[in-house]
Amino acid sequence: MKTQPLKILQSLWQNLLSDLRQHGGGERESGAFMLAKTGSREITSFICYDDLDESALETGIITFHAAGFVKLWDHCQRHGLAVVADVHTHPTDWTGQSESDRTHPMVAIKGHVALILPDYAAPNSLPLNGASVYEYKGSHKWKAHKSKSSFFQISNL
Repeated sequence: MKTQPLKILQSLWQNLLSDLRQHGGGERESGAFMLAKTGSREITSFICYDDLDESALETGIITFHAAGFVKLWDHCQRHGLAVVADVHTHPTDWTGQSESDRTHPMVAIKGHVALILPDYAAPNSLPLNGASVYEYKGSHKWKAHKSKSSFFQISNL
């Protein structure tokens, strides 16, 4: 069965990229969880890692702690949301999965999507130029989606 694409409005995508740049300050990785109404594939909001876990970005790479997940799941439950994807930045144009990315998925549920953006989400990387899209298949296995726009769609409507 083919997975339905994730969809996000361009304005929300632009806000997400702006927040990632601001949170990373151009000198460290940053990331966010992308949220949709439960059962939907349309992203309606996001929440940055360091808004949930203040120390998530302190080392230059992302280290997200259990207390942040408690806040995330509470937020989702209160607002009828689910985490459908996560996005994080890398410092260069390389957007492959690091060993840590592969073996420590932010949400280890089959079908979860992880996006990796180059150059700390610099403005010239819009909308998906250079980005990589991965789908979690379980047991630390991932599927890379070469046709990003058919799996992750940014729309004006």
